[in-house]
Amino acid sequence: MASILVIDDEDGVRRAIGKILVREGHEVIEAQDGKVALGLVQSQPPDLVICDLFMPEMDGVEVLRELRRDYPELKVVAISGGAYEGKVQLLDVAKGLGAVAVLKKPFELAQLLSVVQGVLEGGEAGGQPTN
Repeated sequence: MASILVIDDEDGVRRAIGKILVREGHEVIEAQDGKVALGLVQSQPPDLVICDLFMPEMDGVEVLRELRRDYPELKVVAISGGAYEGKVQLLDVAKGLGAVAVLKKPFELAQLLSVVQGVLEGGEAGGQPTN
């Protein structure tokens, strides 16, 4: 199966996503923030990154910009529960920066698995609408 990096500062969310993906046969690497994640990508690029947008230190938008610059072919799924910053819909921003799919928290297990499968099979999976 695939190597998937899950980046989320919420331990419970990160671990839950990881467990779900491991049960599906994927290798999961976890990072609690963007800086740690970028180091992991540099040492061993995964097949897919699932990245929360709201995190301390380095947020998901910054991570996405760095990944697009240094690893333009790397597939990224953006996730967020607090989808707005001011009047800007951050999931839309993530999509504009190259995220192949977005999911608004809370999402259903079936949605996550569908998006991951679609992205890994080479298609773009739209995820949840961001409105």
